Amino acid sequence: MKVPDLAGAWKQNNSASDDGWMAANISGGTVTANFVTDSGDTTSLFWVGTFTAPTDDTSPYTWTSTRDTAATDTALLASTDATKVFTYEDDEISFPVSIAGSTTIVRLSKE
Repeated sequence: MKVPDLAGAWKQNNSASDDGWMAANISGGTVTANFVTDSGDTTSLFWVGTFTAPTDDTSPYTWTSTRDTAATDTALLASTDATKVFTYEDDEISFPVSIAGSTTIVRLSKE
């Protein structure tokens, strides 16, 4: 097997809403995740953090992303967690999102 290339655009595949979802982009050493609402017209920053690319085909692949505080501290809907664990398995990236005491696992597929 080959090492998965996680760079690029990702879109949530388990959203309960037709006009809202999460999207992420992985580029270089950074992962950026946004809430997308109004059928794509509104984007709100949720996470900017480090990305460590896989070096082999081990599955599942997990990495701990460290939040970029300069990029997220002024974003109203951004996570305040210092780190967040992302998992890649079966062509999906997943990570937890907590809002108002509720946590859900967001699952993303590559666009």
